[in-house]
Amino acid sequence: MQIAHIPKVNARYWSAILLASLCGTNTGDLYAHEAHLGIILGTSILAVLAAAVFLLERRDAQPRELYYWTVILIIRTGATNIADYFKHIIPWVVFGAILTAMLAGFAWLSKRGDAKREADAEALGMPNTGTAYWAAMLSAGIFGTFVGDVASKLIGKGAASLALGALLLVALAIWRRDGVHRFWMYWIALAVARTAGTAMGDWLAETKELGIGLPLSTLITATIFILILVLWPRQGGDATPIPQTA
Repeated sequence: MQIAHIPKVNARYWSAILLASLCGTNTGDLYAHEAHLGIILGTSILAVLAAAVFLLERRDAQPRELYYWTVILIIRTGATNIADYFKHIIPWVVFGAILTAMLAGFAWLSKRGDAKREADAEALGMPNTGTAYWAAMLSAGIFGTFVGDVASKLIGKGAASLALGALLLVALAIWRRDGVHRFWMYWIALAVARTAGTAMGDWLAETKELGIGLPLSTLITATIFILILVLWPRQGGDATPIPQTA
């Protein structure tokens, strides 16, 4: 993805990532329950949509975040469906180990890209957003859905939401510190945000205390997500056109 379409990683970014995680949890469940397309056809449609967004963004040199956040939501929606399908087929411990290895592997590969492109991304606090980055993002979404569901089953959706939310704050506090591990803390914080978003999204939609139903929960989380991006000003000169990278 072009540097001009990548948001700066700051408080606004992490707030949007968390809300995208809540919204993606709800849209994933809504998509699976209402579309009845099955895992293969359902994820194939989402993959085509993501590919179309990438095709459009490659032809647009203007600084727009729309492409990045659209792909984030599509991937999060697909990740929810993939995790919900495979967690009933693969033993939980094995599935968790596979997802952890996938996330770590793709994250590591995202560091091994074009040096110029990596430098441009690092200026925004972002890893290189090549193919490996998006594979890692999908892995983080599947991981978050799986671990969030496990946490909710073990201690309840409310307790899991609060505990994972606190863990996310800790991860972000560590991420803010400069150092050699900041790259990995980005991915750890992202995985925790995906996990917390799963528990929170399910808590909002399904529990007796807060359960407002999936359609209304989806509307609320999507609205807040959009408001964050629209009303929270971009910082650091992100709106200035940046030269394209391949």
